[in-house]
Amino acid sequence: MLIATNTTLWGISLIIGVVVLIVVALLLSVLYRSVVTIDSELDSLIDVGGQVGTNTAKINDLLTTYSVLDGIHKEVLIHDWYLAQK
Repeated sequence: MLIATNTTLWGISLIIGVVVLIVVALLLSVLYRSVVTIDSELDSLIDVGGQVGTNTAKINDLLTTYSVLDGIHKEVLIHDWYLAQK
């Protein structure tokens, strides 16, 4: 009776071990697919980040453009006033 119980427990342990191994393998494959997806999305995000950086590189030029245009506007108003006086 003891031999049958040991053999039965050994068989159950093996079955549980195989089931756990299969579950771990499935979870690892899900994790691997998730990592591959994140990696590919990260590559596209880095590309977009570079494009945004390129698009925003000239913002300081726009700030100086405003002051130049403001000066031109003031000069035009002076000329307009001067020509209106004649």
